[in-house]
Amino acid sequence: MTRTSLVLFALSLLLLQQFIYAQERLFIPNEIQRAIENGTRTKTGEPGKNYWQNKIKYNIKAKFNPTTGFLKGKEDISYTNKSPYSLNTIVINLYPNLYKKGSKRDKPVHLGDLHDGIIISKIFIDDKKINPHGEQCFFEGTLLYLSLTNPLKSNKQIKISIEWEFNMQKTTHLRTGKYDKNTWFIGYWYPQIAVYDDIFGWDEIPYDGLHEFYSPFADFDVTISVPENQLIWATGIWQNPESILDNKYLHRYKKSLTANNVVQIVKQEDLNKSILQPTKDNLRNWHFQAKNVVDFAFATSDHYLWDATSLVVDKETKQRTVINVAYDKNSLDFYDVAKISKKTIQYLSDSMPGIPFPYPRMSVFNGGGGMEYPMMVNDRSESNYAEMINLTSHEISHTYFPFYMGINQERYAWMDEGWAQFLPSEFQSRYVTNNDQPGYSSYVYSYYAGTSAELPMMVQSFNIKGYEYYVASYYRPEIAYRTLQNLLGEDLFLKALQEYARRWNGKYPGPYDFFFTFNDIAGEDLSWFWKPWFFEMAFPDLTIDKVKYNGKDYEIIIENNGGLPLPIELTIEYKDNSTTKIAYPVRIWNGTGGIIKLFHKTKKKIKKIILGNKIIPDVNKKNNIYNH
Repeated sequence: MTRTSLVLFALSLLLLQQFIYAQERLFIPNEIQRAIENGTRTKTGEPGKNYWQNKIKYNIKAKFNPTTGFLKGKEDISYTNKSPYSLNTIVINLYPNLYKKGSKRDKPVHLGDLHDGIIISKIFIDDKKINPHGEQCFFEGTLLYLSLTNPLKSNKQIKISIEWEFNMQKTTHLRTGKYDKNTWFIGYWYPQIAVYDDIFGWDEIPYDGLHEFYSPFADFDVTISVPENQLIWATGIWQNPESILDNKYLHRYKKSLTANNVVQIVKQEDLNKSILQPTKDNLRNWHFQAKNVVDFAFATSDHYLWDATSLVVDKETKQRTVINVAYDKNSLDFYDVAKISKKTIQYLSDSMPGIPFPYPRMSVFNGGGGMEYPMMVNDRSESNYAEMINLTSHEISHTYFPFYMGINQERYAWMDEGWAQFLPSEFQSRYVTNNDQPGYSSYVYSYYAGTSAELPMMVQSFNIKGYEYYVASYYRPEIAYRTLQNLLGEDLFLKALQEYARRWNGKYPGPYDFFFTFNDIAGEDLSWFWKPWFFEMAFPDLTIDKVKYNGKDYEIIIENNGGLPLPIELTIEYKDNSTTKIAYPVRIWNGTGGIIKLFHKTKKKIKKIILGNKIIPDVNKKNNIYNH
């Protein structure tokens, strides 16, 4: 090795050491450090060589009565312990217990929806019957702790069978429920094994109504029995359309699987006709299958219109996604939802995040609110076109976060809601004039930033209540991601995002996997950016401190009063009424200590300087103007 090579090698080693050391300047909690030491996570953001993930398969048979809301089911679960630890307990989510009398809730529910909780009538563990009221079962809120007589050892499998029943809520529309006569969206309805991961072990955070979910990847085989006039849309691929649809509608359905245009499977004039084949016992069994998804939901109605279309989402593999839209005939905005859903999925696949849509199906159901599920969304009807586009594209964007990657929304809601805000924002603005989602988010965030309604995003989400939760989960992270894009540039940002998704597709990333992956792909330590945006009580407040003219240049001093690194944009108005704009990327703040001197060379006399624009948040715009 030559002397020059030796010097270059030493310099490279020094830079590498500085890079690793700089990452450690972020606060890294003990559980993350242990995961890195155990080889399940890495400081570069990749899954470690010892990363593991437990495997689950569900076979569910359920019967639902849309007249009464009564749901009864039986599930057979195959659970394989891929962790290096023996498990003495299995933790199961009983989400319907949110409506159990006496349960703790952070969202109001209607008094008439309260019940005695999900009633478990039978439990079997490896064919051995367990008393649901016996010493092996412990209930706490929405959690069931199932104690095992024989520990489940590493790389061993257990079979669990559960029979249960409960009444769906009719009046409370909290992500699920009844929307009119015989129209329901059914989510969080079956006993679901909780996540057991390498960071926290069992996820033991109960469902409180406000905070969303952390669910394990699993395979589902689900059969749902409903009265003969009910149609069902669900997670997964429908397995038995030939035995349910009348030939006329079966032909339309099959046509939609490859159609590029919108196919009206059920039109208004069809509502009083026989859409389904005759049945002897007044019940039909709808069969669905889904692979490697984190949840299963379904919706049903006996009077909804049904549009469908499809598109190729991957030009190389020719993979196609089929879109189904089910809606009330009076929801006028929904007549365009199939078209907008298709455009959304095309944009997500081709542009941002530029990853082919990962699911073969997407159903948009006209229920209430706005809530995402694997291959499904439950959306209210909106009063204007822009809001319909915003809601539809936001919920479909959740396909990537938290479903393509298994995000822990209970602890880090910003890891999915912020992305669902950011990913479709350009698409939203493109299709409706003045539909300025980035500007609106900046306005809302500026209103709450720096107040008691704002907490650092790394405060775990289940500890944040009220509007503070929405600020930390939606608006601040959306702007943080947009600012990060400004920092890295569009190409490098997209490369880092796609690599992050590739590394953690089908796995459970945490915040440090996100931070470290972007550091790794960017080739630099971004702690100076991560810390104020994600860890600290910083807020957006840039100000024009001073403007001085030295005879050649204007010296413009910008001070960062709030501590958040933000892009700088200056609009300069001259006395001859001409105007120029000057932009500086957010990187300019690195290492400045919060004060920047900018020099603007011009022979013109400046009349006015305006700092900022509508998408850069700022809590005090009064100090953003200089008048000469």
